[in-house]
Amino acid sequence: MADEAVTKIGTILEELGARFELVVEAVTGFGGRVDALRTELFGQFAEVGGQVRFLSEQIAENRKGITIVREDLGAEIIRIGEALGKARVEIRENLAALRDQIGTPAEAPVADGAMLHAELADTTKVIKREIASSAESSAKKLAAELKTTNKALADLARKFERFDDRITVATRDQDQRLRKLERKRAS
Repeated sequence: MADEAVTKIGTILEELGARFELVVEAVTGFGGRVDALRTELFGQFAEVGGQVRFLSEQIAENRKGITIVREDLGAEIIRIGEALGKARVEIRENLAALRDQIGTPAEAPVADGAMLHAELADTTKVIKREIASSAESSAKKLAAELKTTNKALADLARKFERFDDRITVATRDQDQRLRKLERKRAS
C-alpha cells in the first residue's frame, strides 16, 4: 500500500513537472511575443514622434514663409502708396505750373485737366497691374506652401491609421492566445 501511494505521488509529481514545463514554455513564448510587441510599439511611437516633429518643423517653415510674404506684400503696398502719393504731388505741381504758364484762358484748365486726367488714369492702371501681379505671386507661394503642408498631414494620417490597425490586430491576436490558454487551463 505504501509503495502504491509512493508510486501515485511519483506519477502525480511527474505530471505536475511536465505541466510546469509546459507552463514555463508557454510563458516564455508569451514573454517573447510581449517583448516583440513592446519593441514594435516603441518603434511605431518613435516613428510617429519623428513625423510629428517633421510636421511641426514644416508648419514653422510655412509660418515663416507666410510672415515673409506678408512683410513683402506690406512693403510693396507701402511702396505703391508712396509712388501714388508722389505721382499725385507731381500731377498737382505740374497742373499748377501749367496754369501759371498758360494763364487763365477759359479752355486751358479743361485741356490741362484732361491731359492730367489721362496721365492719372495711366498711372492708376500701372499701379493696379503691379498690385495684381504682386498679389498673384504671393497667392501662388501661399498655395504651394499649403499644398505641401496638406500632403504631409495626409501622410501622417495614413501612418496613424496603419499604426492603429497594427495595434488592433496585435491586441486581437493576444486576446485569442489568452483565451486559448484559459481554455486549456479550464479543461
